[in-house]
Amino acid sequence: MSMYSRIKPGQILGEQWFSKAALAAHADAYVDYLTERGYAVETVERYFRCVAHFVHWLSERGAGLSDINEAIVNRFLDQHLPHCRCAPRCRRTRNDASAALRHFFAMLGNVQAHHVQSVPTAIARELADFNRHLVEVRGISDSTRSDRLRDVHELLLDRFGARPVRILKLTPAEVVHFVMHRTLGLAPGTVRRVGTSLRSYFAFKASCGTPTTALIAALPRVAQRRLAGLPEVLSPAEISQLLNAFDRDSATGMRDYAITRCLLDLGLRRAEVARLRLDDIDWRAATLTIHGKGKRADLVPLPRKTGQAIAAYLQRGRPQTTRREVFVRHRPPLNAAANLDIVRSAVRNAAERCGLQQRVRGTHIFRHTMACRMVQSGAPFKEIADLLRHRDLDSTTIYAKIDLPSLRRVALPWPGRQS
Repeated sequence: MSMYSRIKPGQILGEQWFSKAALAAHADAYVDYLTERGYAVETVERYFRCVAHFVHWLSERGAGLSDINEAIVNRFLDQHLPHCRCAPRCRRTRNDASAALRHFFAMLGNVQAHHVQSVPTAIARELADFNRHLVEVRGISDSTRSDRLRDVHELLLDRFGARPVRILKLTPAEVVHFVMHRTLGLAPGTVRRVGTSLRSYFAFKASCGTPTTALIAALPRVAQRRLAGLPEVLSPAEISQLLNAFDRDSATGMRDYAITRCLLDLGLRRAEVARLRLDDIDWRAATLTIHGKGKRADLVPLPRKTGQAIAAYLQRGRPQTTRREVFVRHRPPLNAAANLDIVRSAVRNAAERCGLQQRVRGTHIFRHTMACRMVQSGAPFKEIADLLRHRDLDSTTIYAKIDLPSLRRVALPWPGRQS
């Protein structure tokens, strides 16, 4: 059965346009690509029409696959679509066209064209070089690398726009202005992260021969005293309330419940949950291999309830997939691993369902909760540090502040207090 018999509505428009273009050979492959990722027939047809429209527009200009670049894609999306007169039934929705072209370029493996979003070529090249440095030289984790690339991208876009990136023309005053406006109203930790991202980028440029000492010195230092606050934790009643908010009869509910048990019982970070693979579970020994920061691999015990939640998901909830990650996507595009947003959404959605959305805004509260339970049960700090995989024992000392019974025993009387 041909591709065009599978896509019934509106097939003629797309077929004619693809057949006239140099990209005709990719038509069947594109439909198969979307179908294999679980998209509905209506969505496949809609995306196919968008790509057929782009291919037709491209061929009318005498261009082919080798001519596709970011400028051409943006010209089609921003200039042609709003005033299109190609045919009465053309798809003119920018969101649909952007999504359809992203999938098309991903299928072709055309990395440069895959970035349909408006990222100027000079900035994209600069970010690619910086990303390579973070991976090959610094060994930075995926989540940290994503934060640094985003912060640097915002600086370069703010300062240079579509013009060539010339760091020598960047002044300390412009760096200060950007940081102050970018972080206005944000928490000290976020301000500190932005400064760290820019400092890392300027250090990279210095290693390439560009003098950036003045730019690094211009980055503001953030006053953030260690151990200044108390870690936010969930009470036993709140934990029970949250765990009861999952529909464990549905596939997505089983996945999200197992994700939450990994966060709560093991104190895993979001990225560690997303990276957890089937090969990392030793069911006989009841252990997990955790791939954490700095490419570390640590062996931790697998609690019974956590193992039961993962096993239930693998047996009854996990869709058929070739992925080796434990947790995978349940909505198109299928056959993909669960990313950081899916891990975070699993707990945020549950918190919203049970009225805890003001308490559970992210996943780190589970890490704090697990550590605080261990402290209050009398576990040694070295044991807590090992389970949290802290490199420095000082990182664990914050949890001493919530061991109230022990603090009462060592507290001195208040001066002037009458006995």
